[in-house]
Amino acid sequence: MINIEIPNNYENEHRYILSVMFREFLGLDIQIQVSDRKGVLITQNDYRQLFIADGLFNIPSEQWLQPVSLPQQPLKVWDLASTPLRVTTVKPQLPVIYGNEPGDPDFFRQSEEQIYLGLDIFGSAFFMLTRYEEVIKPERDQHDRFPATASLAYQEGFLDRPIINEYLEILWACLKHLWPGLKRKPRQFQTYISHDVDQPFKYAFAGISNLVKQCGGHLIKRRNPGQVLNTISQWTQVKAGNSNSDPCNTFDMIMDISEKHNLKSAFYLITDHSAGTIDGDYSIDHPLIRGLLRKIHQRGHEIGLHTSYNTYKDPAQTKREFEILKQVCAEEGIQQKYWGGRQHFLRWKTPNTFNNWENAGLDYDSTLSFPDVAGFRCGVCYEFSTFDIKSRQPLKLRERPLIVMECTVIDQRYMNLGLDGDAALQTMAKYKQRCQIFNGDFTLLWHNSRFVDQHEILLYTELISLL
Repeated sequence: MINIEIPNNYENEHRYILSVMFREFLGLDIQIQVSDRKGVLITQNDYRQLFIADGLFNIPSEQWLQPVSLPQQPLKVWDLASTPLRVTTVKPQLPVIYGNEPGDPDFFRQSEEQIYLGLDIFGSAFFMLTRYEEVIKPERDQHDRFPATASLAYQEGFLDRPIINEYLEILWACLKHLWPGLKRKPRQFQTYISHDVDQPFKYAFAGISNLVKQCGGHLIKRRNPGQVLNTISQWTQVKAGNSNSDPCNTFDMIMDISEKHNLKSAFYLITDHSAGTIDGDYSIDHPLIRGLLRKIHQRGHEIGLHTSYNTYKDPAQTKREFEILKQVCAEEGIQQKYWGGRQHFLRWKTPNTFNNWENAGLDYDSTLSFPDVAGFRCGVCYEFSTFDIKSRQPLKLRERPLIVMECTVIDQRYMNLGLDGDAALQTMAKYKQRCQIFNGDFTLLWHNSRFVDQHEILLYTELISLL
């Protein structure tokens, strides 16, 4: 049993992040006591002691969730190579989100019996996991999303590294130095594949006006009369009842690829339309969609919720959409132990959306990646329990951070790495490899409607095949 003494301020915040870091991430039992002290003291019923500085949790209460409480930029950098610590990190130069001056000789002191660390591991982890800055900073894009460019991680150049995993390894190295007999929870790297089903079929629910519009685009914009004939042929076959001719009906292909690599795909479906056509043109109740749900379940893959465009601030609509999904699945004899999913367009408001999912009864969310730049929005490649930063209460909902969305990397409107050359694959592979370093979870989103371009299919299969 590890004993941890914490200051008598921000008790709920301390208890939450200590539970995540020790119990969830390391698998260690802890006992927490509140005392009149500064910083965090860790002991284990002997004379050895680990002191860790407080930074975020040392601010006056009137400054909580105020701009003055944000990390001071530019961040200081701690060079781990200058210490005796042997720690797994992406780079030895580590940005200090919260903590003391790393250039001070007292920033890190180590002996056989005692370690003092000026890096605020717990406040920094709390800052990243709860998305603290997103409550304070006003920047939003055209979809009311907090952009990567406004984040500390992007501005300080560490969005591409799971910095809280690195902080965790520093904590573990300190614990092992003082108590060599400690054993952490074993972890294995795993890949989570998910597919937001915005468009399950291209033609099944499209009317004649949609066909005319598509054909006009092929003729006028793309000057491709051959594609017009192909489109008319596919549309006619689908309307005649052959849904296999629909180019977006890629579900068997997706499941075949996943099963070949011993993976399970999760398909997140839209069940209601809070914003009209931006939420797709299909009904979860349609026989084609019900048949799709049965097929996914029969093949052992996962069904989840893709909440509609306006739900990120609407708890009642979130709950309604989950109830619809559960009802349709129950009618089809589909049962799952866990239910999760993702917000449409990755629209998110902290902490409102956490609460929406919690109150609806969902088990996990996998939204938290930035749409404009891929990477570690939460600074971690482990799933974790969430926290309502305004009510200051822990939640049962778990967050499975999204690391890469295909269009973020490929599309011109975002990172614009395209499909020519190896830039997109190299970037995606870098994120996967950095999850592997920490035996973490590489969470990948690839829309079913993007398994049409052969270059994208090849990119996808190469990425998931990488060891």
